[in-house]
This record gives sequence, C-alpha cells and structure tokens, in this order.
Amino acid sequence: MNNGEFYLADAIEVIEEVLASGGDFRMYPKGTSMLPLIVQTRDSVVLTRGLDIPAKKHDIAFYRRKNGQFVLHRVMEICDDGTYTMCGDNQTDLERGIEKEQIIAYVSGLYRKEKAVKMDGFLYLCYVFFWSKMPIRKCFFFMRRVKGKLARIFRRIFPKRS
Repeated sequence: MNNGEFYLADAIEVIEEVLASGGDFRMYPKGTSMLPLIVQTRDSVVLTRGLDIPAKKHDIAFYRRKNGQFVLHRVMEICDDGTYTMCGDNQTDLERGIEKEQIIAYVSGLYRKEKAVKMDGFLYLCYVFFWSKMPIRKCFFFMRRVKGKLARIFRRIFPKRS
C-alpha cells in the first residue's frame, strides 16, 4: 500500500459502518469494467446504502461476489427469483444470480474530474438507455476489434517511411 491506496477488503468494515449509520462513502474505483463511464484515477463514485429500496434496472451496485471480490457493476435485469443480473459497462458477459444480500450499496453520485455528473440528466440517461442494450454494445465492441485489425493490416502494408 502506498500513495494513500488501500485494499477494499481491509476497509470494508469502515465502509459498511459509514453506510449503516446513514452516511455516504466516496471511492475511486479501480479497473476497466465500467469504462467508458468510470475511468480509473479520474472518476469517483458516491456509495449510498439504500438497501431497503429494491434495485432498479440500470442502477450501479457495489457488491461482493461469493469469492469475496468487490465489484461495481450495473443492474441489467431483475429476475423473477429476486436475484440480479449484473454487467460492467465495458463487458458483454452477464453475471447472473447476484443475491440482494451480496449488495453493499448503490452509486448515488458520480464525479468526473471532481465535477458532479447529473445522473438524472439527459446525456447520462441517453448513455444508459443506449449502452445498456447488449446488441448495440456488442456491435460497438465488434467494430472496435475490426478497426484495430484493419489498422494493423494497413501498417504492415503501408509502413511509415522515415
């Protein structure tokens, strides 16, 4: 641990205590699963307990997987059996069977470079509406892969001349 960083497993008791007392907890997520919305080292999120209110589709939840790993992903579906299907914005594989008891908090605020993002604003809601559609997301990822392959082919065929 350096530069003020710590492991969530070491701080989860403090986080849960703050949330249980009705407070909010601001954290700077690590990883790429919530790109393009949340960028590591740039963006932060505010966690709020709110577990007495059931999750809604497209909420962002902070939860603990059964293997102990902490995850920040979007609710993609609320199943008939009361479990949730989750997925990071930068992923296409759905994670099914997340139980309500695994959810620690929900994201109630989002900050991009210390500037608040209006989570009820038009641009955010458009992003959520379109980006949560798996066919659109899969098409985007496919086109990004094709673009990368084409760029590599063109660089081989037309190398830069010095």
